[in-house]
Amino acid sequence: MTEPDYYQILQVPRDASEKLIKEAYHRIARERHPDKGVTLEEIRRLQEEFALVSEAYNVLKDKDRRAEYDARRQKQEIGPAQAQEQPAPPAAAATSTAGASTRVAGAPKGAALRDRIAIARRAYLKGVQLFEAGDFTRAVEFFEAAVKNDDTSADYHVKLGMALMRSHQSLSRAISIIERAIELDPYKAEHRLALGEVYETIGSTSLAIRAYQEILKWDPTNARALERLGTLEGAGRGSLLGRILGKLKRR
Repeated sequence: MTEPDYYQILQVPRDASEKLIKEAYHRIARERHPDKGVTLEEIRRLQEEFALVSEAYNVLKDKDRRAEYDARRQKQEIGPAQAQEQPAPPAAAATSTAGASTRVAGAPKGAALRDRIAIARRAYLKGVQLFEAGDFTRAVEFFEAAVKNDDTSADYHVKLGMALMRSHQSLSRAISIIERAIELDPYKAEHRLALGEVYETIGSTSLAIRAYQEILKWDPTNARALERLGTLEGAGRGSLLGRILGKLKRR
């Protein structure tokens, strides 16, 4: 089965730099992120499309995963017929590369990477079950395992941050982890909503407002961000008015 052409999906050349790949991903995210959908059918379609975009980005931005992907694509493009037509290497060359071949066979990096990704997924799903059951402390352990085995998933990071907050563990670490999720997927509203919630928990209203305002820059109708902004800004105006009235009464 031929793998998707990740370069074509991100609309970048095969020799694209990491910076160009990131810029392409951000551009596509602004245009086609699922949060932009209006109808349920449109949201589902965008989710399917963007899952492939995110997959392409996560592979191509990682040097090792990109090299493995390029090697697999090259083999697929050459095809088995052409591969058979390739002349056999000289005996000396075959001998000199035997050790390298043995090392690769003994420690297949691609297989090991796939195993770690699978482990991360299982740990994440178990963490979600515990999180939804309200067992936030145990959920932290599984989300930690997910991030340790695959640190390219924004969802793993944001869930870890939320579990840390709900279990009353390190809120400063929760913030840094959620910020990492935003770095990985800057256009997913749920991640900035989570950041705003943590800021509200520690009483940093101004930073919470800023997090919600960032959402509205590209998703001006986000109901949750609008609700939290209205509540926080309303409370801020109320407290200011109270201070003014208090000064007048003392005069």
